[in-house]
Amino acid sequence: MNNLFKKKKKYLYLITPSELLRKKLPLKKYLIILNEVLKTKKIKFLQLRLKRKSENQILHALKKISLICKKNKTIFFINDYYNDKILKFCDGIHLGQKDISKKKVDKILLKKKFLGITCHNSKDFVNKAMVFKPNYISFGSFFNTKTKKTKYRATVKNIKWFKKNFKLPCAAIGGIKVKNCRKIIMTDCDMLAVSSGVWNYKDGPVEAVNLFYKILNKEV
Repeated sequence: MNNLFKKKKKYLYLITPSELLRKKLPLKKYLIILNEVLKTKKIKFLQLRLKRKSENQILHALKKISLICKKNKTIFFINDYYNDKILKFCDGIHLGQKDISKKKVDKILLKKKFLGITCHNSKDFVNKAMVFKPNYISFGSFFNTKTKKTKYRATVKNIKWFKKNFKLPCAAIGGIKVKNCRKIIMTDCDMLAVSSGVWNYKDGPVEAVNLFYKILNKEV
């Protein structure tokens, strides 16, 4: 993935909403919204994050979303899952600290998929992650978030330390919104990983993506 990054270019890494596949947001409805968002051509990466769903549900969603990603040239990740059926329909896997193992990583890399690893706010986690040669790592949570329970709080100091010691791309995640992202953008962080900050934006997700894009590219 590293060769997909342009020097000093920052990207929006969009994560699917936590409401996906619930009564409030069935897949059919979400696919329409997602297509409108990705049509902006301002989303470089999308991550499918589904918890407590069956493999059939996950695989069905994965197949449908992968078609939209391919159409819009969006690089498609899935969180945690890594079996052969899953790997067939995504470009990469993102692993949390509790999900990392040599067996998993070897299988992901054997299939020539991209690899991202969560490092929370820990230098120790970063050093352990680097052994697996990921394509990027992520720090977070930077702000309060209802999307995912987390006991870790990252700061811009984590990003500054990482970019001083490693050339690998990094992402910031956790409660990031249009109104609070500028401090992170002022660092050498390569990606803003956002979920509710886009999907729950008061003027709609397309408007949120357009605003993030302008901020990332210093147009506002």
